[in-house]
Amino acid sequence: MQYILQMIFVLAGMVVLTSGAQALDPVKLEGEFQLSGRLDHNGSTTRGRSHLYVSLTGDTAKTLYESLGGDPTEDVCTGHKLKGRSNVVCYEIMPNEKYFCSFSVNIERGTVEAGLSGCF
Repeated sequence: MQYILQMIFVLAGMVVLTSGAQALDPVKLEGEFQLSGRLDHNGSTTRGRSHLYVSLTGDTAKTLYESLGGDPTEDVCTGHKLKGRSNVVCYEIMPNEKYFCSFSVNIERGTVEAGLSGCF
């Protein structure tokens, strides 16, 4: 559990540093998380609580989306603008310019893995 908290603080720090805020300024995260088994491509999960799925929204997701740099591509499943690095994926949802980012933390391995996305 301590590792999960460390990962959340690291990701929150990334958002703070890329948003231009001072490193010690508190930044509220917008989004939610779910603790469950590994999600497979059919949308079902394995038993247990091995993964922490994180979904960021609002200004938090917008800041992370913009910090990923590069040009967005069109997601073939959703049609939204997509940016990603490794297993962190962010979308700009048009036409209302809402933002959504997702990733998961594999608690057993201590790695960042793919989160919830538009394709299953």
